[in-house]
Amino acid sequence: MKFTKKIIGLAGLVLVAVSVLAACSGKKETAQPAVPAAAPAAVTKLTICGTNGVGDTQSMAHEEFAKRLNALGGWEAVAKVSSEMGSTDDVTEQALDGAPVIAASDPSRLASYVPEFGVLMMPFLLSDYSQLDNLMDTPLYKEWTQKLRDQGLVLLTNNCLTGWRNWVTNKPIRKPEDLKGLKIRTMGNPIAVNSVNAMGAIATPMNQNECYNAITTKVIDGGEWQLPTIYSSKFYEVCKNISLSHHFLLTGSIVAGTAWYDSLSKEQQTQLSETAVKTYKDNQALVLEYEKKYLDEMRDKFGVAVEENPDREAFKAATASLYADKATTGGADFEALRTELYKQLGI
Repeated sequence: MKFTKKIIGLAGLVLVAVSVLAACSGKKETAQPAVPAAAPAAVTKLTICGTNGVGDTQSMAHEEFAKRLNALGGWEAVAKVSSEMGSTDDVTEQALDGAPVIAASDPSRLASYVPEFGVLMMPFLLSDYSQLDNLMDTPLYKEWTQKLRDQGLVLLTNNCLTGWRNWVTNKPIRKPEDLKGLKIRTMGNPIAVNSVNAMGAIATPMNQNECYNAITTKVIDGGEWQLPTIYSSKFYEVCKNISLSHHFLLTGSIVAGTAWYDSLSKEQQTQLSETAVKTYKDNQALVLEYEKKYLDEMRDKFGVAVEENPDREAFKAATASLYADKATTGGADFEALRTELYKQLGI
């Protein structure tokens, strides 16, 4: 019994000694707080929108644009094509409302905001793709860019080469008279509508994604599109004639809303603008390659008849008066603008 008491006493002394030593060391045992998990890095979401189908060269450019932005880090960009986000005008309205979207518009559509810009879409303005090479360095282009910004749109680039527009029908088209009575789908703006009417057809505005069925059901007799779009939308299945009239040179005007763009950091604004210019410039070589590839395939594999040399001078003459037509130009002096643009481009 005495032995047990001694053991207990010794244990107590040991505990007291340990407590004293701990106090003398100045250290206090405390529970360590849990380290919070690192917050995920913020990313900027963006949808790049187009109306052309998968396989269209412009759609390829949108997808590449998204890919290059994402590779920079800090971006979560995705391309939506085939009118998945609505018509071009729908997406432009979303951009104006501050949505994180980019619309692939064109000068004839944007003329509703800045009439002078529409001269770039006038029929037979240019005769060769290379004439566009220096467009974005001209004072006129910089002036139009500022005016668009004042209207709520940031023009990131206009070097998206979409291609020459051509007649797509079920009869040969060699001259304006051949279009008489044909309902031809075109874009819903004064430049496109008035030009197609002047060249002999009945201009019929319609959303891109409705056109295949409209041709099938004979609501329209055809349309006017560039070769990559004819192929990607499979219009060769319902129209067996293509006339290489080259009446419009379509360029993609890549725009974002000013409110959304101004919410980005300066670094992101630079990344967005520089990546857009570089991506769509690189895509131009693809357009040239696929125009030939798709035309050959539509002719050789799908039996499409191609009129390679229609009377372009006759079509040009039919539209010449539109440069002075205020209903087409929105009141802008397109004749004077054409002269000045040729001067600045060195044409």
